[in-house]
Amino acid sequence: MIGIDIEKISRFEHWTEDGVKRIFTEDEIKYANSFVNYLEHLCGFYCVKEAFIKALDDEGVAFTSIEVLHTETGKPYINRTPLIQSIMREKHANILEVSISHTKDYASAVVLIQ
Repeated sequence: MIGIDIEKISRFEHWTEDGVKRIFTEDEIKYANSFVNYLEHLCGFYCVKEAFIKALDDEGVAFTSIEVLHTETGKPYINRTPLIQSIMREKHANILEVSISHTKDYASAVVLIQ
């Protein structure tokens, strides 16, 4: 199963703090805010969440249930919370790969579930 998403970064310029908190976890917000170009990172996280939902073909997953973290080397991954682990078992999947890319104007993400 594969999901992909692309978004225009400017879409996030006028989001309120409450709007951001409805979509992103505290750790995602903290990570993004550690960069000057924080909107690129938030947009990338949003793309991962959309791509994950598309790969699952399940729109019932809350965005804040999907948390994007990073390894020590900076590779993004989806936090395997009990809910995510349950979804993966239900789909008979154990491999979950994530890739994020962004430019000045757009962010995109691909999620592969096997």
